[in-house]
Amino acid sequence: MRLTRSSVILGLLGVLLIVAAALVRFVYLPSASRLPDDFDSTQSYAGTYSGVNPDAFAGGPVDQVLVRDVPAEISRRYATASVDGDTAVVTRTLQTPAGEEVVGAAAVRYAVDRTTLESVPSDAKDVVASKGLIFSLPLHPQTDAKYQLWDEATAKAFPLTYKGTGTVQGREVYRFESTAEGPVADPAALGLPTSITRGQLTDLGPRLASLLPPAVQAQLPALLAALPSDIPLTWTSKTTSTVWADQTVGAPIRANSSQEISASIVGISLPFATMDLTSTQASDTAIASDASDIAAKLTWIGTIIPIAALVLGVLLLALAVFLAIRAGRRPGGPTPAEPPGVSEPVPA
Repeated sequence: MRLTRSSVILGLLGVLLIVAAALVRFVYLPSASRLPDDFDSTQSYAGTYSGVNPDAFAGGPVDQVLVRDVPAEISRRYATASVDGDTAVVTRTLQTPAGEEVVGAAAVRYAVDRTTLESVPSDAKDVVASKGLIFSLPLHPQTDAKYQLWDEATAKAFPLTYKGTGTVQGREVYRFESTAEGPVADPAALGLPTSITRGQLTDLGPRLASLLPPAVQAQLPALLAALPSDIPLTWTSKTTSTVWADQTVGAPIRANSSQEISASIVGISLPFATMDLTSTQASDTAIASDASDIAAKLTWIGTIIPIAALVLGVLLLALAVFLAIRAGRRPGGPTPAEPPGVSEPVPA
């Protein structure tokens, strides 16, 4: 075998391609699989609101105390605010259908691991302490994983349980469900008052009576008369959520939730409101399209490019060896070794 210029060049190219395949698969792919520093995703919801008109507690017209199936629309936008190594701070903003920030709804910042998307501790300014998943499942979600979903109303994380598979907007998805129940952590964040005057409750009482059990309705006049001038309110929330997560990307292609809020007044629980929301078809389509693009990118980076580079590199190395062997067999190449026991004739 004799090395030639072409065999050396082909051999070097083959080695470089094999190294490149390894770098793309084991270095670039993990980097590309992390939450990017320019992440920005919005999911829009539409549904209905039924229950007590919030304006009634804010001095609004008492002739509209109870409302039913009032159309409701809102969007949740999650965008990367900053990145520090493996941690990203993500801001959640509530928006109107027109894309404008909801008046009075403060933006909330969460710190998440850029790979698992799980909440992590952070010393960054104004970051809310949280647990579990905030806005998406990780890449290639596992059906047997012990995921938890963060609930803003109760400020706690609750199990997110796998329930089956399906197809949404042409994407294969896993369906997960979660039920979150407990005291409302920050009533002001939901626009809920923490107290009500006896005068307000006296005015509202007859209109709210239909929400109370019959036994309580009969005692209502006596209960109202015995109340103090300022009555504290406590709140509980129960939210049932369903998420259809992309099997490759983990993004919530579709989501819906049903939240029931109850008020407790001097030990009496009063159903306050029910909010039913489902992600819109336009939102599902947009998120599915983004998930498709990300999945295609990961396929190229994680499979197609590394395999193509590896195969081509091996072929080039094989060709380099073949050319070197062929060059060694040509006239002018190295003299073959003499068989054992054969020697040159001695001149007479």
